[in-house]
Amino acid sequence: MNFETSQHRPPAHGDTTFPGFEPLTANYVYCPNQFLDLCLPNCSRGAVRIVGYLLRETLGWLDRDGQPLKQEITVRYQDLIQKAGVSRGAIAPAIEEAIRSGFILCTQTAAEKTNRNSGKSAVYALRWDRRGEYINRLDCFAGFYSGEGYRTPVPNRFFDNVICKESLSVVKVVGAVIRHTIGYHNQFGGRRSSAPLSYRRIQEYSKLRDRSTLAQAIRHAQQAGYIECLETGKFSPESDQQRTATYAVRWLQTAKSSTNGSKTRPEDRFKNPTSNGSRTRPEDRFKNQTTKKDIKQNDIYKQQTAVDQKALQLLTSAGMDQPTAMVLVQKRGLTVVKNQLEWLDARNPTENRLGMLRKAIDEDWAKPATIVVREKRDEERVRQEERNAQQRTEEAAIAKEKQRRGERKRLLLAEWGTASSEQRRQWIQAAVEHESSAMIRDIIRRDSPSGDNPHVQVLDALAIDRDLPRVVTSVTQARRESSDVEVAAV
Repeated sequence: MNFETSQHRPPAHGDTTFPGFEPLTANYVYCPNQFLDLCLPNCSRGAVRIVGYLLRETLGWLDRDGQPLKQEITVRYQDLIQKAGVSRGAIAPAIEEAIRSGFILCTQTAAEKTNRNSGKSAVYALRWDRRGEYINRLDCFAGFYSGEGYRTPVPNRFFDNVICKESLSVVKVVGAVIRHTIGYHNQFGGRRSSAPLSYRRIQEYSKLRDRSTLAQAIRHAQQAGYIECLETGKFSPESDQQRTATYAVRWLQTAKSSTNGSKTRPEDRFKNPTSNGSRTRPEDRFKNQTTKKDIKQNDIYKQQTAVDQKALQLLTSAGMDQPTAMVLVQKRGLTVVKNQLEWLDARNPTENRLGMLRKAIDEDWAKPATIVVREKRDEERVRQEERNAQQRTEEAAIAKEKQRRGERKRLLLAEWGTASSEQRRQWIQAAVEHESSAMIRDIIRRDSPSGDNPHVQVLDALAIDRDLPRVVTSVTQARRESSDVEVAAV
């Protein structure tokens, strides 16, 4: 985030050099997670660029108290073309999509210039949800969460360099890495520096259906300097040998250190390592290492022999003669033997079962299509069950919070009903003073002291005055209340 006295400004739009994101010191936007979780995966490139532009203009410039300098942004077509990177023909449908999806709202419509008036530009603002619930589903979304938490410190250059210039697939990949690294923090406030992200995980999060497009986007994001791969993934038929690739945001200091041309640490740069061609350390140069070498080779031989014996036993138990089995084991190994034995029944052998098994091992046939389809179906069923369980948990939590919020509201309405008109005016004035949005302040001012259903901000002012639970609680308070309920139930 940039304070009003900061001299930092985003680079020129034509600047294509990108040495890495600046560290999270002052130049970042405290971005709502719903932009990364909902807007990026589900909206068009134009809508993403317009919402990102408003986020950058609103939350990227704060005063000394942490309040946005402007919440209502005057939007000109020229700004959206030059700064947000939206083509002129795509601006109108993109704005309509962003409004329809609940991310922004129009506070002043544009008027054309005529002989009698000078015309005016449209004014848009981020849409905030005052209900106190964090919504992570697009069909229920009605504005960004306005409470505490659920935010990610996103570098300014993600908005200035990536969103407004790159393709939507690249923006989704970079956004996924940001969300799964610095977007997660532990109980001590520390944030991830890297995260294991498989193709499938990135594909599910970003909703990129084509794997080739995903691969090109990841490759381009690395080549452009937005992200870096700290550990490559590994495919293996053995589950314990499989490894997911690990990605991280590429930071400016990392980029500088990787281009100095030297792999020697600064503290070791002037040390003279042994360079006589010997792999033996100087202190061990005259020691006899034959014993260690023989022991290692013997261990490897024993392990290999045990594996071969197990594969040989599997084939002879299936009815294959030992000489043929030994040739196949030496050629293909235990893994191929086990796989082809497990897959044999799926091939529906009718006449020569052992002959099919021998040929399958010798040529290392691929997994039968029926097994592949069944495994995919089983995996999808497990994923669907996990999604259903997560949805039930979220719905139960939302229902419980709604019930608690309703109880708090009834308590405050009872206090409101017994209060005098003067006390009600004081609470309305306190709500106006605490509200940062000018539009909401005008709505609160219209509350009548004689009314029976004041706005939630007025009830919260009442709660603060009477030291009662507020209708819209903070994340910390909501978790504390949930823990109290669970302890009481036990």
